[in-house]
Amino acid sequence: MTDAKPSDKSPEQLRAEVGEMRAELGDTVEELTHRVDVPAQVRAKKDDTVAKLQATKDEAMHRAHEGADKVRAVLADKVGQAKTAYSEKAPPAVQDRVEHARAVVAEKAPVVQQQVSKAVSDATPVVQQQVAKAQSVLAEKAPPVERTLREKPGVVAAVAVALVALLILSSRKKK
Repeated sequence: MTDAKPSDKSPEQLRAEVGEMRAELGDTVEELTHRVDVPAQVRAKKDDTVAKLQATKDEAMHRAHEGADKVRAVLADKVGQAKTAYSEKAPPAVQDRVEHARAVVAEKAPVVQQQVSKAVSDATPVVQQQVAKAQSVLAEKAPPVERTLREKPGVVAAVAVALVALLILSSRKKK
């Protein structure tokens, strides 16, 4: 405010100052409300963490696929080298046995592939059922946790502080 005496100001000036002060106070209250809204902060942190985990998972999957492709290329090269060395150095009796083994593998591969496909198709409904069960447990447990966060932010904060203290103490004991 200014150093002017209230009697030096017109009613319009006083109203304007009061309006500005109310707006500032409203902004301050809104900021404080946001700062103490622990459930909203927890939800935001959860969403952020889920997004980071998803990004990390995606990156790991990408790296795994790249690594698998590199391994396949190296293996293909090594197999080619081994075939060349084998054809040049292996005795005819060994080559005959290898050709017989290849024929057996070629004959049995479709059967094995069919069995694997059946096992996967048999397991798919079980996995889907377990995922649905996990989702229902999450849906059942999430509202009480959110309600506790909303209704008892002090208790949640105290538990968080206690956990941090336990982590600090346990890390000091390990040293």
